[in-house]
Amino acid sequence: MKHIKPYKIFESNSPNFPTTREEVIQVCEKHEIENYTINDDLSIDVDDNVHLGFKMLEYLPLKFNYVSGSFNCFYNKLTSLEGCPQKVGGSFGCFYNNLESLEGCPQTVGGDFSCSDNELVSLKGGPHTVGGNFNCVYNKLTDLENFPEVSGNVYITENPVDLLVYTFIKNANSFMIEDFIDYEIVRNGDTVMLDRLQTFIRDNDLKMPDLEDIKEHYKIIE
Repeated sequence: MKHIKPYKIFESNSPNFPTTREEVIQVCEKHEIENYTINDDLSIDVDDNVHLGFKMLEYLPLKFNYVSGSFNCFYNKLTSLEGCPQKVGGSFGCFYNNLESLEGCPQTVGGDFSCSDNELVSLKGGPHTVGGNFNCVYNKLTDLENFPEVSGNVYITENPVDLLVYTFIKNANSFMIEDFIDYEIVRNGDTVMLDRLQTFIRDNDLKMPDLEDIKEHYKIIE
């Protein structure tokens, strides 16, 4: 009788994805992942929700391709989203981790997307479309480059960039966010072009933000 060698998980400082179908099955059983299909590249499609929160994970244990329900990996120690599904039918939550980048996260999310309470300095690699709300509060974002198309509300407080966009961001449509980016108000993530900011505020009939607060996080070129 053939015996399957136990798969050792999380013994290294880098992703340790399964290399055989048997190992994929073992990991799915360990994390109570059900209704899945194993693809040729050993990634999995899941016709269900995936809950990987509160497990003290440093890396995801599997390569996911598609998840029809919600995918949660919040309250862990993740420094990478490598292995995340590329499409999630429900909501996606990776809040309360140690993420400095969204590289590897789903590109299409049908429900809410929450990456709050991390160390994000950029939205590079983030989702393209979010069908619900987008929540990235308590990070270190200084600009809105790579901002997704969001159908719901946007929550971006407790980020330096919120000082520049708080008057319109929550209910802003994608066109206004694109305009803010196109005006090139923020340069190199740390410099605000005051004349461009003033023009944007005037063109959109908005309230001018407090420059003294902005100076705490940006250089201002008048």
